[in-house]
Amino acid sequence: MGRASDNLAAVRPGERTRARRVRETTERMETGSRRKMVVSVGSVSGGDAAVVEKPSEAEEEATRTALRLPRPDAAAPGGEDPWNDPKWKKVKWTVFRDVAYDLGPFFEKHPGGNWLLNLAVGRDCTALMESYHLRPEVATARFRMLPQLEGFPLEAVPKSPRPNDSPLYNNIRNRVREELFPEEGKNKHRMGGDHATVTILAFAAFSYAVYATIPGFLSGCLLGLAGAWIGLTIQHCANHGAMSPSPAVNGVLGLTNDLIGGSSLMWRYHHQVSHHIHCNDNAMDQDVYTAMPLLRFDARRPKAWYHRFQHWYMFLAFPMLQVAFQVGDIVGLFTRDTEGAKLHGASTWELATVVIGKAIHFGLLAAPLMNHAASAVVAGIVGFMACQGVVLACTFAVSHNVPEAKLPEDTGGEAWERDWGVQQLVTSADWGGKIGNFFTGGLNLQIEHHLFPAICFVHYPAIAKIVAEEAGKLGIPYASYRTLPGIFYQFWKFVKEMGTAEQIDDVLQPKFVNPQLAPKLA
Repeated sequence: MGRASDNLAAVRPGERTRARRVRETTERMETGSRRKMVVSVGSVSGGDAAVVEKPSEAEEEATRTALRLPRPDAAAPGGEDPWNDPKWKKVKWTVFRDVAYDLGPFFEKHPGGNWLLNLAVGRDCTALMESYHLRPEVATARFRMLPQLEGFPLEAVPKSPRPNDSPLYNNIRNRVREELFPEEGKNKHRMGGDHATVTILAFAAFSYAVYATIPGFLSGCLLGLAGAWIGLTIQHCANHGAMSPSPAVNGVLGLTNDLIGGSSLMWRYHHQVSHHIHCNDNAMDQDVYTAMPLLRFDARRPKAWYHRFQHWYMFLAFPMLQVAFQVGDIVGLFTRDTEGAKLHGASTWELATVVIGKAIHFGLLAAPLMNHAASAVVAGIVGFMACQGVVLACTFAVSHNVPEAKLPEDTGGEAWERDWGVQQLVTSADWGGKIGNFFTGGLNLQIEHHLFPAICFVHYPAIAKIVAEEAGKLGIPYASYRTLPGIFYQFWKFVKEMGTAEQIDDVLQPKFVNPQLAPKLA
């Protein structure tokens, strides 16, 4: 039977390894005694957690190890390893609500397209499946038709959150179905994005024509605006399978991510598997920790001396976002890992799109060299990268990095112990309304997007009213700002606070509990 490496401290399968626990284990191994790590209790942005002493070099390494371990798609050290065990390695297995299935027979029948189903391979896909289907009975019925895998080591696969166990989520979803999409089975929740698609692509074509005709910094900035608009709307919604009822159309539109310099493949795994399922989780959400060590967006991350200036130098870092994407995509292609999610289900074609996309992207940027001076083209490329990076960063970073969306206790405990629906609501903040929705592809209504990623963004303003009402009934906080400048100012203040806040430990108990999986904590 295949086993994971035994050279790290063992953890119970499905359990998040806490940095504090690993440091204490390391100390016991090295000194035979247990030194108390907690020195005081403090509060950061309203979240109570223990403040830890400055760790030694050995403790820092143990901490880094702890933060690498709690993956939703990798075996715990010392346990069975179905990812590398020859018996299961070539099977397109997945786990749904504590049962292992072979997805192979379903690939030619999945109405949403194989490229979305690939995300479920090699992991517990419960949260993915339940959050992507407006009618949960459809997903459940499909699994009943699939072959179950006898003898599969379920305990080796970290447990996924379960959206359908959330009373809040069920209440909201039932109202959305009844009030907005009463006609079942017609995919109307994926309709409505045609006008936005045509408008944005037309603006992109115009911008490129200007750039190709008169390359320079300003025309590059114009092209960067077009690229950012595509990134926020068309590719984002399409890669969620929500820009069109047709999976083929969504697949093609999703490739616009590659056109603007990203990677549709890497984005799907990083964004949908890691970020969406585990929003603002210190160990599971890639968006929380990949900005490190340059930017510190969470008090649970290690603090460096230069972070006290991050609320100023982040404006110099944002224009480099495009470079970070390029490096991350290439590294991920070779490692088959986006840091937040391994590419277990990626097909050969999907992997090829990374290379093909980069070639086309840079080819388009360099094309004006045939008729214009290199200096003008280089200035245009700089303008494109800087403008696109700033717009993307300033738009998507704000919604999850304001004080009310970053309370440590909201992501306390294990991911599966929490009420998934409540977590999505309290770890995000909305801003603006219909105008912001059009220009950001619904990313201004981040709460609604996280609850319903497979619904076209044009429907989010209507859904927001339902979410606010249902949250109010249960007394769940619902954060919403009137404007982008308003939330951006709070984001800036929060980043400043994180630059000086003392490092805190994880909160070991969830605040909002899944009543079915963790009834003793409720």
